Amino acid sequence: MSTSLPSPGRALAAALVAVAVGACAPEHAARGPGLVVATIFPVADLTAWVGGDAIRVETLLPPRASVHTWEATPAQIRSLGHARAYITVGGGLDGWLEEMGADAPGLRTLRLTGGMTLLRAEKGHEHEHAHGAEGEATGDPHVWLDPLLVRDEWVPRIRGLLVELFPEEEEAIRERAQTLTDSLTALDAEIRATLAGRTLDGFIATHDAWAYFAERYGLVPLGNLYASPGHEPSARGLAALLEVARASGLPSVLSEPQLSETAAAALAAELGVAVVTVDPLGGPGVEGRESYLDLMRFNARAFAQALGTP
Repeated sequence: MSTSLPSPGRALAAALVAVAVGACAPEHAARGPGLVVATIFPVADLTAWVGGDAIRVETLLPPRASVHTWEATPAQIRSLGHARAYITVGGGLDGWLEEMGADAPGLRTLRLTGGMTLLRAEKGHEHEHAHGAEGEATGDPHVWLDPLLVRDEWVPRIRGLLVELFPEEEEAIRERAQTLTDSLTALDAEIRATLAGRTLDGFIATHDAWAYFAERYGLVPLGNLYASPGHEPSARGLAALLEVARASGLPSVLSEPQLSETAAAALAAELGVAVVTVDPLGGPGVEGRESYLDLMRFNARAFAQALGTP
């Protein structure tokens, strides 16, 4: 993954985790509400929903930051020394963050894409998601943007982890997981209704985050502005997207708050159309996107607008 820390940075991360674990060893045996660390906000929110008062959840990736370009702070790395569990996406998305957890002895880790068959990464993007943990199947890791995959694959994994760590809370954890399952079923129906009146199916995205969302709801990705997040698109790439957009009659171009809007604004200006914001991550303090359910509702409305739904 192009955003991995260089070797000295990884060595520093390992050293900080080791120091934190050593300093917190007595505390490890008798913590209060268990600390669970998640790499991205959607995972943290789902975990907090299932865990309830039995756990305290921290998110490593800050709001509006991109997992492709962000590096953990020493304070966040040290928090792993206090954690009961560490939850990552896997699939190469947060591989180097996952490696940080390996340096904390006794830390229970969960890779949510473990055992899943992932969609194939779009051509030109394979290198972005090709450096997961050893032996890990790679592909497109943006599974959380399909609420039914979250319901059927991720909620049971999170529930199982929390029941294992907090067996005294098993009944409450299972009840909350079922409530979340029902809410995700309702969310799927709500998204379908929001997108039902769209004029078009095709869209141009900022980067290749939306394949699961598109497959679930019958949309068609026509291309991405950033072939490699963190690197500006080429003039040739923009020209090709401009041709596709004109041929398809797209009424808008999608932008994401974690990446620069420059390319989206330039393409939209050439087409004479609007820029519409979608957001794969959301987070605390991000208006209208402060829970996983609200994040997905926000994206459904944004796609409906971008695809010409009144």
